[in-house]
Amino acid sequence: MSMRARAALVLLVFTASLARAGDAPRAVTLAAAASLRPVLPEVIEAFRGDSGAPAIEVSYGASGALRAQVEAGAPIDAVLFASPNEVDALVAKGLVDPSTRRSIATNTLVLIGPRQGPAVRFDSLASLPPGERIAIGDPRSVPAGRYAQQALTALGSWDALAPRFVLGADVAGVLAIVRRGEAAAGIVYETDARPFDDVRVLDRATGAWAPSVELVAAVVRGAPRSDEAARFLAFATSPRGRSIFTAHGFGPPRP
Repeated sequence: MSMRARAALVLLVFTASLARAGDAPRAVTLAAAASLRPVLPEVIEAFRGDSGAPAIEVSYGASGALRAQVEAGAPIDAVLFASPNEVDALVAKGLVDPSTRRSIATNTLVLIGPRQGPAVRFDSLASLPPGERIAIGDPRSVPAGRYAQQALTALGSWDALAPRFVLGADVAGVLAIVRRGEAAAGIVYETDARPFDDVRVLDRATGAWAPSVELVAAVVRGAPRSDEAARFLAFATSPRGRSIFTAHGFGPPRP
């Protein structure tokens, strides 16, 4: 199924859900990168406890697929994406309010592998035995996949490694591929690997060749719960919100 077909299906589900809700107040709806799944529930809980805010629902997925949902008209109040490019594309189309655009956290790209697997680094992936696969996010829709492409292109190994890639629909999919033993290595964010003891971090993307990983958020223009969504984004980048992101291994937002 194409990305736009998936977006149309999600829009239909959203609409049916609202119809069933009748006149009940609609929850604030966030579209968030899959890499935020470990931290966002805690941020939401702290926000609601401090402010008595309305319920918040989150749709997680690849940032590119979520962007397509916004473009298709899904009733989303704010986006929290793993790449500024996805938010800026919505800004360019007039679909999100540029005055609400903000950096919420940073992250680091890492190379992971099964705990008993071969020890390789970003610059030695080509040394994997023939037939060994490397899991990455689909660069067409997954920012982690595009960051992986940038890193391996800068190292001069992207083209040579391309036949070995197995693509995940998001970072959770990449992790699952490695955890099932279907790839000798995978490229995800450092925060994604933290909860799992059956994978290990083989290398961290640092240095001039490493991509800069930034999570960016904005409020959807004209969203019915735009005020509450803006309040949530402000909380997420407040000292309290930042402390939660830090506890989960995220870096500080960009100025």
